[in-house]
Amino acid sequence: MRKSKFFLVLAVFVIASMLATPLAMAQTPAPAAPSADCGPSNPYYPTKLFEIVNALKAATADKQAPPNSKIAFMINIFAPFWDAARRGTWDASKEMGVPVDFQGPTGTTAERILQQNSMIETFVNNKYSAIIFSADDPVAPTEMIQKAKDAGLPVILMDSDAPGTARDLYVGMDDFDAGKVAGQAALDIVKKGKVVAQFGDETSNNGQTRLAGFKEAIKGSPIELVEVMYDGGVPDKGLSNAQMAIQKYPDLAAFFGIWSYEGPAQGQAVKEAGMKDKIKVIAWDTEPQAQKLMSEGIIQAMMAQRAYFYGYLSSWVAYAMTVLGKDATMKLLDPYLTDKGKEKKVLLNTGVDVVRSDTFAQYKKYLECIGIPSQ
Repeated sequence: MRKSKFFLVLAVFVIASMLATPLAMAQTPAPAAPSADCGPSNPYYPTKLFEIVNALKAATADKQAPPNSKIAFMINIFAPFWDAARRGTWDASKEMGVPVDFQGPTGTTAERILQQNSMIETFVNNKYSAIIFSADDPVAPTEMIQKAKDAGLPVILMDSDAPGTARDLYVGMDDFDAGKVAGQAALDIVKKGKVVAQFGDETSNNGQTRLAGFKEAIKGSPIELVEVMYDGGVPDKGLSNAQMAIQKYPDLAAFFGIWSYEGPAQGQAVKEAGMKDKIKVIAWDTEPQAQKLMSEGIIQAMMAQRAYFYGYLSSWVAYAMTVLGKDATMKLLDPYLTDKGKEKKVLLNTGVDVVRSDTFAQYKKYLECIGIPSQ
């Protein structure tokens, strides 16, 4: 009887311990040590980005952050794409010993834009050490960014920029160049015919800039961009738009998905319509559903942002600015920065990868290497 009670108590303790495990730990196992097929020898391994982080670590190694330091990290919409960035903030936070609070707005496009401004104001009032965010609109946060800067906070944009504002730095792709890479992929894979592009918010800087790069790449080619469809950041509408496009253009040759959920939505519509052998899909990002559809031969190319580094690298830059100051940090980053005309060196370009069926296995190995399933 005593043994039975002992084992019952032990079982309850074990179950309680499992339930008490932090969600982040349960979802994000430690990254694997680099190996011959997932480390620096892997073509998808971003050696330069790790080099930048290591430089920031070395420069701050003998320094301490101010007491009660905390960094705000705000996304523009909740989607599986952001899981990799969340993992990056979690890894950086552990290494720095400073909390990185991962937050984001919800609702319609207009509601999210208003929420982002309100959240920035809250970060300032709650005395955060630095703010990192992806702008849902490139103009709307101008005043709030200035308010944060006036309060002495470093402000870093990532994923979607707000050009011309007082932000200190933009960490992300050069969206125009990445759009051109997507256009080249379409030229290689689709070759000719009608293409429909889709993304969420017509106001988003990243979407419009990627689209402009895509148009530049296909200019004068047999590929015709016949329509751009918007869905306000609602994935279900993205799916219905794709279904509508298949009905509207019986001779449609391809889809171009500019936001992360668009490719999977387009792939689902193609699959449901039985058009796998007729309509190609060029998707943005490597969300789990996009990877599944690529394995089924429905998605032909995925434009892979390095979303993990939106969280990991941006957090380390913000930390360095709070410890070393903006000027010292920018001087350290200078060799890695891209000159953006009047704004000078404000882009820390994380680059983009093109994943196709014949390189998909290598890409998945790289994801395993840094401990994330998608980005």
